[in-house]
Amino acid sequence: MSQSYRLSATERKQLNEDGFLVREHVFTREECRRMIDHIEALERDLLAAKRKEKHVVGSYMFEIQQEMQAVVKWEPEFPDVIQGLEPFAHLSPALDSWARDPRLWEVARDMIGEPEIGLFTEKTTNKRAHTGGHIILHQDYPYWRNQNPVAHKVITAMIQLDDADRENGCLEVLPASHRDGWNRVTKKVDGFGANELDVDEFDLTKLVPVESGAGSVIFFGSFLIHRSLPNRSNRDRRALLYSYQPGGYPSGVEMNRLFAKRQAEEHAKVKEPAE
Repeated sequence: MSQSYRLSATERKQLNEDGFLVREHVFTREECRRMIDHIEALERDLLAAKRKEKHVVGSYMFEIQQEMQAVVKWEPEFPDVIQGLEPFAHLSPALDSWARDPRLWEVARDMIGEPEIGLFTEKTTNKRAHTGGHIILHQDYPYWRNQNPVAHKVITAMIQLDDADRENGCLEVLPASHRDGWNRVTKKVDGFGANELDVDEFDLTKLVPVESGAGSVIFFGSFLIHRSLPNRSNRDRRALLYSYQPGGYPSGVEMNRLFAKRQAEEHAKVKEPAE
């Protein structure tokens, strides 16, 4: 593997200080177009699939597609518009291969600081023109901590597939917020919504919009506080997010399969006739 994509000393310093890194023009617009084609094909399959019950949990609307082993996120204000899909790599060999591109893989390996890494999870974010909604202020770590023993080491590479700016709801980050680790200033609610940060307790003027062109990649860890505002423009703001972890741990899909297998085994035991 080429060493040309590894972190420079300047980039390491920025990551330590700010908690995120932007590399511009990592992928060409033609490469972005190819990724978009695969995402749009997945979305067509999802829209054609038999609908399951949708659940509003916290600020999100979810639909569990067990046949696809994926969770579909819908726009709460526009419940017929797909916001994203997680995970997706097992559904698309082409999108799975992009996760292993050295332009992402080598940076992730340097950030994690271990010689072997693997894919933990991945998701699409499709902020459609005029309907793309608000992604609440949060950290990724609380959502993963009960599922992944190395959630504190997970890093995410976010590929901007369209030009992203304030108008179409680009990512906004709170620089240096990763230094405090898991932030417990969350909403005073029960369940899933308790992972969301209480915006009334933060100075939102300190959030920095990460405006960047298509093909740019934003790298950040699981403790960085971030959000994005609604897309009120006439342009889509689509992104692919690949999250990496130290090697030797199962991916999210593998964990879901193991869980489903255990459930099936337990169900079979219950059905066994007593001797």
